[in-house]
Amino acid sequence: MDSPSLVKLLLNLVEIFGPVHLFLKYSEKNDDKSYVEPYLNVFNSDFVPWCLDGKHITCSSKIDLLLSLIQEECFFDQWCLIIKYIIAKQKRSVDDKISHTNDQFELLTLILQKVRERIAGGKLRNLQRSGSLPEHWRHDLLDSVAVSVFCDLPATDSHVHFLCAALGGSSQDDQVCFLSAEAVCKIRESILKSLASVLTTSTFEWTRSAHFLLLPAEHEHLKLLGEQSLLANFEMAQFAFQVFERSLFALRIHEEDSVFSHILAALFIIEWECSMALTLEEENDLEGHKEEIDAETLLCNSSDDRLGATVHLKANLAEHIHAFRQSLIPSFWNDLRSDTLNRLANILAQSVRYSLQSFYDILLSEREDWPLWVKPSLQNGHASVKFQCEPLATEETELKHQRFVAFVDKIVLNLSFGEVILGIPRNQHCTTSSSIDVTSPVSSFSRAWVAAEMICTWKWKGGSAFSTFLPSLVQYMKTESCPEVSIMPFLLDTLLEGALMHESSNWALFNVWHLSDSEIDKIQDRFLRALVALLFTTYTKERIWRESDALALFEKLLGSLFVSSTVNRKCLRTLPFVMSTIIKPLTEKMKSGEASSCTDLMGESILSWLNEAISCLSLSPREVTQQDIEDWMQVVLSCFPLEITGGTAKLVVKFDREISDAETSLLLTLFSRYRAFYASADPSLSSSGTSLSKTAELLGVKLTAVMVGYCCTKLGEDDWCFVFRILRKWIESSVLLVEEMTDGVNDAVINRTSAEDILEKLKLIACTPEELTFTFAESALVTLCCINHVDSLHESQTLQLIRSGEYAESNDKMMENVLRLFLASGVSEAIAGSCSEEASSIIASSRVVYLHFWELVASFIIDASPQIRGCALESVKLWGLSKDSVSGLYSILFSSEPISHLQFAAYSLLMSEPICEVSLVNGENPQESDMDQQSIESTPDSEKALCLRDELSALIEMPTSGLAKTDLIARDRVNVFVAWALLLSHLQRLPLSSTSRALLLSYVQDKISPCILDCIFQHIPLRSGSGGGASASGKKKDAELVPEAKAAAEASKNAIVTCSLLPYVESLWPVGVLEMASLAGSLYGMMIRLLPSYVRTWFTGLRDRSLSSSIESLTRVWCSPPLLLDEFCQVKESVYADETFSVSVNRSAYEIIATYKKEETGIDLVIRLPSCYPLRHVEVECTRSLGISEVKCRKWLLSLTSFVRNQNGAVAEAIQTWKKNFDKEFEGVEECPICYSILHTSNHGLPRLACKTCKHKFHGACLYKWFSTSNKSTCPLCQTPF
Repeated sequence: MDSPSLVKLLLNLVEIFGPVHLFLKYSEKNDDKSYVEPYLNVFNSDFVPWCLDGKHITCSSKIDLLLSLIQEECFFDQWCLIIKYIIAKQKRSVDDKISHTNDQFELLTLILQKVRERIAGGKLRNLQRSGSLPEHWRHDLLDSVAVSVFCDLPATDSHVHFLCAALGGSSQDDQVCFLSAEAVCKIRESILKSLASVLTTSTFEWTRSAHFLLLPAEHEHLKLLGEQSLLANFEMAQFAFQVFERSLFALRIHEEDSVFSHILAALFIIEWECSMALTLEEENDLEGHKEEIDAETLLCNSSDDRLGATVHLKANLAEHIHAFRQSLIPSFWNDLRSDTLNRLANILAQSVRYSLQSFYDILLSEREDWPLWVKPSLQNGHASVKFQCEPLATEETELKHQRFVAFVDKIVLNLSFGEVILGIPRNQHCTTSSSIDVTSPVSSFSRAWVAAEMICTWKWKGGSAFSTFLPSLVQYMKTESCPEVSIMPFLLDTLLEGALMHESSNWALFNVWHLSDSEIDKIQDRFLRALVALLFTTYTKERIWRESDALALFEKLLGSLFVSSTVNRKCLRTLPFVMSTIIKPLTEKMKSGEASSCTDLMGESILSWLNEAISCLSLSPREVTQQDIEDWMQVVLSCFPLEITGGTAKLVVKFDREISDAETSLLLTLFSRYRAFYASADPSLSSSGTSLSKTAELLGVKLTAVMVGYCCTKLGEDDWCFVFRILRKWIESSVLLVEEMTDGVNDAVINRTSAEDILEKLKLIACTPEELTFTFAESALVTLCCINHVDSLHESQTLQLIRSGEYAESNDKMMENVLRLFLASGVSEAIAGSCSEEASSIIASSRVVYLHFWELVASFIIDASPQIRGCALESVKLWGLSKDSVSGLYSILFSSEPISHLQFAAYSLLMSEPICEVSLVNGENPQESDMDQQSIESTPDSEKALCLRDELSALIEMPTSGLAKTDLIARDRVNVFVAWALLLSHLQRLPLSSTSRALLLSYVQDKISPCILDCIFQHIPLRSGSGGGASASGKKKDAELVPEAKAAAEASKNAIVTCSLLPYVESLWPVGVLEMASLAGSLYGMMIRLLPSYVRTWFTGLRDRSLSSSIESLTRVWCSPPLLLDEFCQVKESVYADETFSVSVNRSAYEIIATYKKEETGIDLVIRLPSCYPLRHVEVECTRSLGISEVKCRKWLLSLTSFVRNQNGAVAEAIQTWKKNFDKEFEGVEECPICYSILHTSNHGLPRLACKTCKHKFHGACLYKWFSTSNKSTCPLCQTPF
């Protein structure tokens, strides 16, 4: 019966006659379909067992026969019978432990393949309706068999073939699938779980973390996978991959869910993991190994063999996945849905980040040279740290540590703080992400200790805690999406614990009133410095703090302050540093009326600390340890912050707290106790023999400042007497110290033997000053600043007391001492500068060390009265040094180590009375009072030329060709601009008719190249074609001006209106591009106001038409309107009319009409000013003449034109000079034969140098110019030698 020929015969008969006619007793079908049941019985009892139990050689033919027996009327019943029989047979094989299970899957595979061929080829002629489509063959039993395959282990090839036959999808054209959509989804999920199982067995943490990305909710599945063997996981993954590879297009049909994209991602991740693992596997040489290993054989081997077999399986899996990826054509990826690709990219990107986290864990793991200060540890399963108080590190180890810290810092800067330090991938929002489990190991602060180590390291090559690392931390804190898991509590706890293990620095020397990065840098202890830097950056500077963090920190400090009843000295000395940084933000919260548990607790603690400090200050210093006094006073003073704000001219002291009446009362008691304590310890006031420590005395000065700031209206006369005595003592001490230093510099320069010798001596002198003296004086100056500040805010009987009498005299004396100190410092730098710039730099550098002290000194210089300035100048003059006060001021102004506050103070002094009288020129200025007009005019030009001071002339006359090549904020350029500001400001102050002004104008016109304006306009970028910010109609176009040009334009206009450069010099420091542009614009405005002819000479020489057009438009819009308005006002106010002369103004036409009448002659001259005045020449026209010859009329016209065009000053001055010229002519004075004018156009002198032969008189300046240009010294008229 099983012969192939018999099976083939039956198949042919069925196809010819049909199965019903062959196998039923009757041959006709009835309409009631009564044949169906008998036929199904025959089919089930005879044909199904026979076709499905036959020999292998006839199995294919029998299945063909079986399929041909299926009839359309009973299709579903027959297909159900076939599936049930195969399943039942499979179950019997399992129960009887007979290894025929695979045969049953092969039968199903063969049946499904033949059905697929018939559907695809249209060969199911017996099934035209039912059975003609793939969905007709779907059955719940078939679904259950397919889904259950993933539970049968070990899987074989027959399982793979069956699933692939049921799924189809081996190519894009194969759309025949015999499984329901629900079954396909379950199979996809099983494939994903099987592939993901490999990741849980990896030695890499990042792959185990990636499992959460693929199966975020499969915790139970993960537990089951952990119970399976390593080989079972790889077998399952290999099986799942084969099914996916061969049925790819069927499995992607429903790709809108996330499973398909997750499977693709799993393949990428498995390949990466295998490649990395195999790279690290040095024991096995897997090159060329291509064969799969039988799982049954592997189970029999030893553990070592199993491990080796696992590696081989891993290599095979990675190779097959790689080959599969390579086989996918680009169109496959192009056809995927966008959301599928997005999910795939997201998973892969996060997996890469997780792999980086593993890399960071390895990179930042502990070794010999890392870390040095904070080491990670585990305590009770929680992350903790161990502190290295004084690590025994060699120089080589520290160098390696520095290099590694710099490397970590670079990684943090280039990636992100959260990713490198905290293990949180960038752009991950833990509150919204559905793909990231926040319980994943990568979301914990496993490397937060690195942040503490970095801050403790403090500085490294290319960065530091302040410049690079803390800004990265701040950036993270500003954008962190999970503030409830902030890093701040961990960092604060870590650094505080480290700080409490060390002896803290002396808070009294910590300049908390000028708290800055540089001041924090002076703290010696690494942990305390790191803690203060973190608090200062996050709480004070960036204001990104949380009250809960501050409260936790404060409570921890309070909890550590006492051990039983004994004070914890380390905590007590750490407390003021912490309070200094957190008191200000908490104070602001209290000011806003937001009381909280933290502010309440702090208020109670401050009262307690005040009582502790008062109890320490007993009446006798012998009854108390000064260490206790110092420590408790430091804590108290840290709770009453002062803030010094503003620039040199606007320095003010702010009192940041509003204290309660209880605090005020306790502060007054504390001050009273301190006064008594100080009196008993001061040798000049007491014979007790007990000396007061410098720290306690310094704290007393700071306490004085706090009392003046917070309790000024409550202080009595005895209190104020004590305050002024303390202040005067320490200010005078600093003055003596600086003056001794100046004396030393002067002697060293006078007695120098060589350049090297003087440098060594100056270095020794610069290092001599005691730091404590300047610290005391600085606190005294802050107190004096407080007095001046509260003096202007309060009115009380007590404050009236200190404004008069000996208190006012004491205040003036202190101001004079401060000015003496300032001048002495400048003179010492000037004396050193006479040797070399390096010597000058040594002295200047000594000021930078005490920067805040000198900033305070500068603030008092501005407010000094002329009388105080005069006394200080006289004091320095009587000193008899080799350099004078003015040289000292120039040395500070143009210092090689500039301090902006001091520079502006020096500039202000040079411009103020009485110094301004001697600040510009060497020696005495020629004044009209010293010599009569005739002697001045008869003096040769070479003798009456202006001689600027060397410090100023060196900059004013500096060649502009070299200056134009320097950087826009180069020191030389800044100094030249400031020197010009001094020159122009001095020129503005001089009276119009003064000889000094005429000499200064002559000096500028003759000796200084106007090319300085080229350098000025390098700072004013004007767009070509934009009109420099103005349209053709002259309207402003602010939008077309770049910021630098806009700033320069506004500055030029303001300088013209206010006649002052002071605001732009004051705002110059710190020097920046915008600040230099403003100063350049103000210089241009002042130049066209004071030196119009000088500017016009430069402008007419410009060859760049585009530039000249832009400059003209800028001037027309911003400068000319206020300048013209001022010119017209000056003409009306300063040109006085009489019976012979009158002037009228037509502002709309920009015209000035001058009328001169004398007896029966007269002339009307019109002066027309251009709209871009003074860049274009003024036009002069004669509109009416009476009784004047044409020659004389032309001469007068040329004369006025010459005066107006050559005048470096206002038009009103030119008109007045021209009138004087006419008056002299009518008086019979002869004109100069060279310039045809009686009054010289520049110096306004008369022609007084007469030729002895022809008797004609000439102007000295005209004759000098004639001699210079003609190269001979003969009379221009008669040629007789002069």
